[in-house]
Amino acid sequence: MQVNVTTEITDEDPNEDPIPNPLVERDLWEQAFEPFEGEHYAALRLGFNFAMLRNYFENQLIKFPPVMESLDLAMEVLFGYSEFHDASFNLFIRLTEGKLTREEEQMLNALGIKTF
Repeated sequence: MQVNVTTEITDEDPNEDPIPNPLVERDLWEQAFEPFEGEHYAALRLGFNFAMLRNYFENQLIKFPPVMESLDLAMEVLFGYSEFHDASFNLFIRLTEGKLTREEEQMLNALGIKTF
């Protein structure tokens, strides 16, 4: 007798998504991006490519959330290899030490960051 896979009883939750979310975990992205250490421009270029890829998937009729979330996670990890990471950290240090210029304070306020 043939086994019908659609009616076979299993211990798995039928509502559980069999596809992991996100598809690629943070630690795997971190391993993949290790060669970008000190290569700020290369990290920025890859970020542009990921953004274009995400935009392409976003405009598709059928969207696949695990792919979108994996790309978002990749961008978060890639941010650490960019010059933006260094610049924002320096702004943070200057803010906490009370050494921001008025123009820097206005820029941060315009970005929605409260400087007190």
